[in-house]
Amino acid sequence: MVRQNRTKAKLKAGGAAFGVTVGPNDTDLVEMAGLMGFDFAIVDCEHDLFDESALLQTIRAADVHSMTTIARMQNNPELLLHALDGGAQGVLVARVKTAADAQSAVNAAKFQPLGKRTIFFRSRGGGYALDIGSPRQWTLDTNEQTMAGCIIEEIDAVNNLSEILALPGIDFIDLGALDLSHSMGWADQAEVNTLVDKVVADSTAAGKAVASPANMDNIPAILDKGFRMLSLSPRELFGTGGPQFLTRGQEALASKGLPGA
Repeated sequence: MVRQNRTKAKLKAGGAAFGVTVGPNDTDLVEMAGLMGFDFAIVDCEHDLFDESALLQTIRAADVHSMTTIARMQNNPELLLHALDGGAQGVLVARVKTAADAQSAVNAAKFQPLGKRTIFFRSRGGGYALDIGSPRQWTLDTNEQTMAGCIIEEIDAVNNLSEILALPGIDFIDLGALDLSHSMGWADQAEVNTLVDKVVADSTAAGKAVASPANMDNIPAILDKGFRMLSLSPRELFGTGGPQFLTRGQEALASKGLPGA
């Protein structure tokens, strides 16, 4: 039996999903996030150094609490296939600029008729073939529970957005606003914000969920903009909370007349 994709189910019902963005070696953080009730984990295999065995352990930690693991990586069909065969329920492909780029990602992530993923259900992703009644039905059910997303992070991608969004195999869109500005020669922030709003509006109208980093203060505003996959980075949380903790500590020492750093 193909396991339900918790995140995809929430999005399909018209709700929002909350997740964490982690590195491939952050197994304990993923397990903690699952215990707290987060829906998904985006595992960054694009920027972080990783080996596939580390990714596999992170996927296992997410599986314990029925979280959706989404492997973020370059548009490499073999790596995408390995992540999904290892049990990931989604992929997020970086540097997608054209419909052909997006279709390449779909081809690696989805079986026929949406893509061209090769069949191998004797791995974790297929439950080690312990409950495969009909191989054909398994591919169709797996397609239904697998998420394929792409990151729009260059002006070329914005210009080709309508063709990218027309692909039925794309489930969600992520944005790289800083890279978008960079691709435009460090464009004025107001211009970048206008393009980001356009990407969100067009993606939502096309029936694609849109992902965004979030924090405790901006969740309502992000939801109002149309984002439905909201993620928190434990590193950013520590980067913000750590200095606040130290500041409070110094204030407490001063209030008690104790020497500080």
